[in-house]
Amino acid sequence: MTDRLTHTQYADLLLASTESMFAGGKPLMSRILPEDGIAELWEHYPEGDVVNGPAGSRYFYHCHPPGERAEGEHGHFHLFFDRSAMPGGTVPLIAAPLAPRDQPRADVVHIAALAISDQGLPLQWFGTNRWVTDEWLYPAYAVIAMLDQFDLRGPNGDPLVNEWLTAMVGLAREEIAEVLHARDDMLREADMHGQVHGEDRAVEITSAAPISLERLLEPA
Repeated sequence: MTDRLTHTQYADLLLASTESMFAGGKPLMSRILPEDGIAELWEHYPEGDVVNGPAGSRYFYHCHPPGERAEGEHGHFHLFFDRSAMPGGTVPLIAAPLAPRDQPRADVVHIAALAISDQGLPLQWFGTNRWVTDEWLYPAYAVIAMLDQFDLRGPNGDPLVNEWLTAMVGLAREEIAEVLHARDDMLREADMHGQVHGEDRAVEITSAAPISLERLLEPA
């Protein structure tokens, strides 16, 4: 689907998917994690990632070691487009290096990461340096222009999780834009001083914005 939903439709989708999860006795995290609820560090959940839609909307969830998480964070979703969905002529700020032939990878554009609290609630959005997701790092304006195309609804993955993540991105355009612009500003200023670029392993998180569900659900 490529037609953008209205703010009200995104809000209805978020509420309906959340209510359906609880009505079925399986809230968000129980649909992502193994049956025992224990997530192995760095493992992708679900295995193989979830990809749906013409823009190659994609996600996986994983957990970092406790010392490498935001306060109160359990883990986070990484959200992507397929690079092939980017409009022709759009030039990346930083291209992904060629992968070895024996290490195939997805050609992806990272949108943002969505941190989830220990209670299973959305905590914050954050941006990452290029090397973190091995992405093609496109300028903020180009990724923001594509947010209308993010739609995980489709045959792959848990339908309610797909709806919930689609709604979260649709409702949080301002926060995601803030994170992406702050990422670009940080990289641009640092590069001007010869300090940091997309491959600097010392810089992982480039920007962050807290989430207020009350604000997201306010009428537009």
